[in-house]
Amino acid sequence: MQFNRDMRISAERTSVQRLLGPTDVAKWLGVSSGWVRDHATRKEPRIRAVKVGKLLRFRPEDVEDFLRTCTEGISN
Repeated sequence: MQFNRDMRISAERTSVQRLLGPTDVAKWLGVSSGWVRDHATRKEPRIRAVKVGKLLRFRPEDVEDFLRTCTEGISN
């Protein structure tokens, strides 16, 4: 696939989002990094992860989706 000028400009305008590591997600959720890894690497993962080589990384919106699903049905 050839990249044309419009694609390059579009890519430049797209904001780069930092991926979080298991330790970052664990601090955010108040759990251990082992818990995060366990729930991300199950046959049916509860938290979506991105594999970068051997590393697990997490998009903030995927962690927010996980939190949303956990709190559905909980009344204040």
